[in-house]
Amino acid sequence: MAGAAAGGLALAALPGLGGRSAEAAGLLTDRTAGAASAVANQGKSVTIALSAEPNTFDPHLTVGRNTQIFIANVFDGLTARDASANILPALATEWGFLGDGASWQFKLRSGVTFHNGDPFNAESAKFTIERAIDPATKSTISSELATIAGVDVVDASTIVVRTKQPDIMIPNRLSELYGGMLSPTHTMATDAAMLATKPNGTGPFMLTEWVKNERLVLQANPNYWRGPASISQITVRPILEDAARIAALQTGEVDFVANVPYERIAELEANPNLTVKTIATPRVFFIGIDPRVTPFNDVRVRQALNYAVDVDAIISALYLGHATRLATAVPTAAFGYDASVTPYPYDPPKAKELLAAAGYPNGFSVEFDSFTGSIADHSKPAEAIVEYLRQVGIDVKLNVFEFGAFGPRRVANQLSPLHIYSLGNAYFEPAWAIKWMMQQNLGLFYRNEEVYALCNQAEATFDPSARVPLYARVQQLLKDDAGFIFLFQNDAVFAMNKKVSYDPRADETQWLYPLTSA
Repeated sequence: MAGAAAGGLALAALPGLGGRSAEAAGLLTDRTAGAASAVANQGKSVTIALSAEPNTFDPHLTVGRNTQIFIANVFDGLTARDASANILPALATEWGFLGDGASWQFKLRSGVTFHNGDPFNAESAKFTIERAIDPATKSTISSELATIAGVDVVDASTIVVRTKQPDIMIPNRLSELYGGMLSPTHTMATDAAMLATKPNGTGPFMLTEWVKNERLVLQANPNYWRGPASISQITVRPILEDAARIAALQTGEVDFVANVPYERIAELEANPNLTVKTIATPRVFFIGIDPRVTPFNDVRVRQALNYAVDVDAIISALYLGHATRLATAVPTAAFGYDASVTPYPYDPPKAKELLAAAGYPNGFSVEFDSFTGSIADHSKPAEAIVEYLRQVGIDVKLNVFEFGAFGPRRVANQLSPLHIYSLGNAYFEPAWAIKWMMQQNLGLFYRNEEVYALCNQAEATFDPSARVPLYARVQQLLKDDAGFIFLFQNDAVFAMNKKVSYDPRADETQWLYPLTSA
């Protein structure tokens, strides 16, 4: 379904353009549902527990999906995703590419205001996008918008986004994760510290209190353009420890928790007062391999690493089946996923044979970095993978960091030759994730130029059917060149008491507007 959404950009909504309209996408249904449930839930409050709090509320300085979850609840993008990851209108009601695809026109929603009453209009969109791509902003999301050259205001409700080359993903790039709109007058009049802690978006919730490491309080925006949110107040408690988070739910301290450990699912499902919901995510786990370091410049060694790890056993033992084996970095829900490209089988003798052929019959020594405290557990699979590598003769020293220490090492390119990481492909488009994994930065130094060129070609190919064979070739090349140890995509698990109703989204974003309470 998500693949269909990614491939369905070229609709005829704007005259002469590919694009989409609000009514065609069902937006009026969403708005009506929100208004009706708001009446039923007026004055109600809910407390939820997440595994982390945001690093900032400045949409251009976010680090990680944990922060972007909060951004999506306070800000709106020009586009949004529904629970099935389809792209829908948000602050833009229609959009489409112009001419050769080197620019996109967006028609903007009228009558929308920021939380402080400032109007949202074309100048707001131009200011926001150009701030994000301005080097002076030092934006952490600049790579997401790197294809944008600038924005032209056509009239108060119309903009044209000019791109450096044709880019099919512009509507994705300007959605709620990376396209949160800002008020120009408020932003320019506010210092950095205030922007980070006192956000002013157009979104369904307003941040009214933030006590670091204790709670964030979100109040429903009474003037929200979809209608007020169903719940008047949501208190978010960051509880990092899994056991403490689950205990808070079981004792009624909180109503909803994310990141339920797989081994606690059966116990929670047996509780008649609780509901457990599981959804497959597009988060792809992999081992980054630094090919600048010998012996990882030898494809035989990289292939040996893939043969050495029993990924199916890891999924069974650690994830209790709540993960899906992948042959490459392309998740199953992504557009163009090719099931005919199959994963490396677990074959330790083949791994040893390849290591010997590469000149390492007795293995070699290497360091491997892992971390804790992220949106998903990386430390336990890392421990298992290290043991499998040792069994084929590779002497591995495992380093485990808190994410607060791992992140800066990653930014400074100080990671070991092997490290575990994961990427949530929120665009459901393979080119986005694969190019990110070949960025030559953040500890990711593998690049296959043929794959990279094919991804560039796919990004400029507006005909979805023409992208399919490009991605099929990409996936086969990725597997054969083994630039990473390819692992799996995981499921996300949520639990809530039975007075709360919420359907998790496929893109890992806990967008709380649809949440209701009995």
